[in-house]
Amino acid sequence: MKVSKAQAAENRASIIDVASKQMRRGGFGAMTVAEVAKAAGLTHGALYSHFPSKEALSSEALAEGFRQCHSDFSKLALDDLLSQYLSLEHRDFPESGCPMAALVSQISQQDSAIQEEFADGFDGFVSLVKNGLKAEGRSSTESRELSMFAVAAMVGALAISRALQEAKPAASETMLGVVRRQLARLFAPAA
Repeated sequence: MKVSKAQAAENRASIIDVASKQMRRGGFGAMTVAEVAKAAGLTHGALYSHFPSKEALSSEALAEGFRQCHSDFSKLALDDLLSQYLSLEHRDFPESGCPMAALVSQISQQDSAIQEEFADGFDGFVSLVKNGLKAEGRSSTESRELSMFAVAAMVGALAISRALQEAKPAASETMLGVVRRQLARLFAPAA
């Protein structure tokens, strides 16, 4: 049975959304074509009619994760961005959170298209922070360096917090608070 263009577009969007969430929740290895197809309510063959390979799907799913993340965080003032990014909710629900913290340790083993998608997503997030700093009166050069530092600190803190969550829950929570407070202090306008 032939699928309408609208239904095909809806199926494709569903596949990308499911794959993006699975990837952020469990990494590239946890995002299997069979599981994505099943969760999207499609057959394996139907999925491959949209994507020629798992790598192509992974690249699109990563881009979607960044689109969702950038959309959510772009609406926030810098202080709110820090608070939301370095929150227990963000730690506890990686499937709806930032792809950087979920996937940073796996990117170097992926193909170049996925690595480029990650780099673009990183640059986009650095720009979000930079725009927040510029809004607070920082120079462009200072904003770029501080925003790169902040994104690295935020991603690292979230990834470490997730890693400590089971074995050391108090340290996991403390990690988020310490980095949030230190970045807020660093970003505070000079007196």
